[in-house]
Amino acid sequence: MQHHPDYFVSAMIDTLPTELVLRILAYLPLQALRNFRLSARKWNDFFVVNQSTIYHHAALLHNFVDDLDMLLPQAKVARGLKFLQNVPDWYKYCQKYFQLQRNWAGEGSATAKYYGGRPFDIHRIKVDEEYGLVITTHNYGGLTVFDMETTEVLWKLSAGYVRRYAHCEYENGFLIFDRIGVSKEVWRLDVLYNEDDGPVTSYPDESQFEAWQAASQQWPSTSRRGHFRPWALIDTPEFGRAYRFVYPNLLVSGLRKAYLWDVRSGELVLEVDNVQGNTTDTGDINYVELSATHVFICSSSALRVFSRQSKLLVLEIPSYQLAYGDLRLAVDRGPAAARHGLATPSEIVKIPVEPIHTTALYTASYAEFSAVHVSRDGKDLFAQLSDSRVVAIRDFMRVARGEVALKKATLEIGKTVPPQGMDEHFSIYLAFEHGRTAVITTSGIYPMTLDPTHHGLLDRERATRENANRIPREAIDAGLSFPDIVITALPYYHDRRQLGKVSCVQMTETKMFFVWDAMYRPENIDFFRRLGFVEPLPKSVQSQTTTSTTPAPAAPVASPPQEMAEQPEAGPSGTNAHTEQQGDGTNTGWDPDDLEASAEITAGLATTNVAPGAAADNSQAVTVDFVPWDDDDDEEWEDADEEDDDDDGDVGGIDEELDDGDEFPIMSITEAGDPRRWPAGAFVVWLRFDGVDS
Repeated sequence: MQHHPDYFVSAMIDTLPTELVLRILAYLPLQALRNFRLSARKWNDFFVVNQSTIYHHAALLHNFVDDLDMLLPQAKVARGLKFLQNVPDWYKYCQKYFQLQRNWAGEGSATAKYYGGRPFDIHRIKVDEEYGLVITTHNYGGLTVFDMETTEVLWKLSAGYVRRYAHCEYENGFLIFDRIGVSKEVWRLDVLYNEDDGPVTSYPDESQFEAWQAASQQWPSTSRRGHFRPWALIDTPEFGRAYRFVYPNLLVSGLRKAYLWDVRSGELVLEVDNVQGNTTDTGDINYVELSATHVFICSSSALRVFSRQSKLLVLEIPSYQLAYGDLRLAVDRGPAAARHGLATPSEIVKIPVEPIHTTALYTASYAEFSAVHVSRDGKDLFAQLSDSRVVAIRDFMRVARGEVALKKATLEIGKTVPPQGMDEHFSIYLAFEHGRTAVITTSGIYPMTLDPTHHGLLDRERATRENANRIPREAIDAGLSFPDIVITALPYYHDRRQLGKVSCVQMTETKMFFVWDAMYRPENIDFFRRLGFVEPLPKSVQSQTTTSTTPAPAAPVASPPQEMAEQPEAGPSGTNAHTEQQGDGTNTGWDPDDLEASAEITAGLATTNVAPGAAADNSQAVTVDFVPWDDDDDEEWEDADEEDDDDDGDVGGIDEELDDGDEFPIMSITEAGDPRRWPAGAFVVWLRFDGVDS
């Protein structure tokens, strides 16, 4: 006798105790729970009645909570993510958190936000999501703090006080930036400032207090939100080649020795000798990093890791090697290249990878380590080489202890297939947070999810049976790091010249911030392309984007900048160090000293005579946000490796170049308006992946 499937469903639910059914479901990922719920009406009814328990366990299985004893209000506070604060139940909590993972992996959507038109010369970006702050330093001096959502300026230090191209670090309410010379200034977020907890040495100097008083007068606020106060002034024994702040420690490295301070007390707590090894041939210090247990030094000759406890070298990975792993992943740029000229600023696409054993794609062995980051738990290492390659090592101490060979453990990623010319791409910037990295090279911007099984984006059991990247099982069993890595790209940001100008990238759990050229804003790019400042679209893209024979109207022209104020020497070490003139106390959003550019267009060619801060530094802030905003859960529980049926991503012939004789018309001054009115500057791109409509 045959029975309808609902009969067995009913029998299972009616026969087994509810507690046992719930225990079984607790081991199933969200994708499987969705399938169960859709399989029969009785299962759906069971889910409705027991929804809180089922999805509370699912949150634990997917690492969305730390333990099962954590209630929903506690989980929302512990995560501190704005897009989760108003979710009513565990089902919506899991839905939104899971969609966030899919958005980062190129299976959902993101939104892009451009932080205004000014200032035009952003150099470094730091972000505080808890207090809703974005902090920037500038190519021509100064430091700006503004509201993350509204872009309203909250507080500033003048270009006369903070030096040009100042690097800055920020974490846990401590802001650090460098002066010309050997000093590092430490400032404290005003709402967290407590004079009783001040430093016991390295006290701030008079110039810091003068700058603070001037900034307080210029930007008065009863709430003091976004304001900072002087905390300490740390003088290093030698000129610092690189520094990094991971609360509560500031690491500064000279050529031969590294120093570690506790910024809370201002005390020097550690010195590490011989950071460039035993070689007498000292090179540059390119980058430094630290964890609770180790100090990491990127120099020209090698990446070296020192124990903070013993001060001894525990791992050394030399530069200038053709290969760092037995198996390498070559990146297929095809899906991203197919969207060049068509993609929106927030579009993100998944990038296929190809496992290779050969080094034939590699043209030289000159690459040195340019950056390194380590996970917050201090275990996983991600380093960048100057030739666009990156190496990832899960639990790098396995290699240091000799448990696995370096080439067996290292996942090496980088060279593109098919090669573009000689494929001579170079590294620009590296960021690493929350199990994700952002790699910027002259070929593109690549967000990567190192372990998609951690939050259940990819089912762990399924990944064990079949690797989505086609990596051989024997390589994984031998200890290869992150074999399930998911690589994506932002195809809108592809111009090699502009990628080379990116001066900073920052990541949070839901957003990615980076600096981009203002000419490439969506509302500006066609205008500058017609002037010849932006590369023309390939012919195939032109044919797809042309919808009418009617000429497109000229892009809107920016308001003329004010006259540029005379720039004093930057920083308190300058001869004319002083603060900006006091304004009217109102918050005007982006409003630095405006900078002027002049240009002349003659004989069909555009030549620009650039004053400081204009077209030479067209960098503004852009953010991409991955927060989920769509409540439709029809596809919310799909695996990362399930086939995507979207057919709108493949466009043939995008890489076709223009013939030598093809030109785009150069607009005359009459058509374009006064060149001094053109939008120019560097802006922050904000890509948000949490879906909250900004």
